[in-house]
Amino acid sequence: MQYNSIPVVMYHHIAPTDRELNVYPDLFEDHLRVLSRKGWKTLSGSEFLYFMHNMKEKPDKCVLLTFDDGFADNYVYLFPLLKKYNMKAMIFAATGFIEEADISRDKFIPLSHNDAWKLAFTERRSEVMCTWNEIIEMEQSGLVDIQSHGVTHRIPNFIEEGKYAEIREDLATNKKILEQRLSKKISHLAWPSGGFNDQTIGIASELGYEALYTTERGCNTVKDLKTLNRLPVKLRNGKWLIKNLWVYSSVFLTRFYLAIRTG
Repeated sequence: MQYNSIPVVMYHHIAPTDRELNVYPDLFEDHLRVLSRKGWKTLSGSEFLYFMHNMKEKPDKCVLLTFDDGFADNYVYLFPLLKKYNMKAMIFAATGFIEEADISRDKFIPLSHNDAWKLAFTERRSEVMCTWNEIIEMEQSGLVDIQSHGVTHRIPNFIEEGKYAEIREDLATNKKILEQRLSKKISHLAWPSGGFNDQTIGIASELGYEALYTTERGCNTVKDLKTLNRLPVKLRNGKWLIKNLWVYSSVFLTRFYLAIRTG
């Protein structure tokens, strides 16, 4: 079988609580444990781009794990597990919600996805979003690749309102801030809430973003770099994940599987 696609997995929250878009830490650890045991390579952003352009050199079993928004639970629960298993992940951070704050996470209380976002738009945002200290610590570990999610998380609203100058400013500003704070090139962008169109793709490409991530399922080859697909993960175990990764590692199997699901 020809494994000619690189699967990208989409997460948001890791926390020991019932809420939308959340995976329990023990379940996520099962994902990492099974990935490790089965010999899957978790990729950084630069590795992902290299293998996308050099598909014949990529390992058969490789995957990009992505996390949207930059919630504090990523630092509290995700980061320690990545260190435990020496696995890599990418976090798409929205810099408008990252603050210079020295905050203790000893009594961290996970909120629902909607409640976390409500608090993120207040002066208490550092209670639910990663701080710059945490973002930099994760980036410097070599296990977490911080990339762009825009500044405001309002790109879908801007699209609806036809405010493309604001979209350009949002994407350009986030790229500049992350590049200055992390001393690296920012090449990856996940569209907030999956909102994009041909015009926003053009804007992002002009700004130097090479890989653009959607919230749609599908396979990923080099021709898909401007509309990369991701597999959303819910409360499913490592066995489920591995089965799906095999499917999404093949263009043929992915298309066959999706045709069955939507047929």
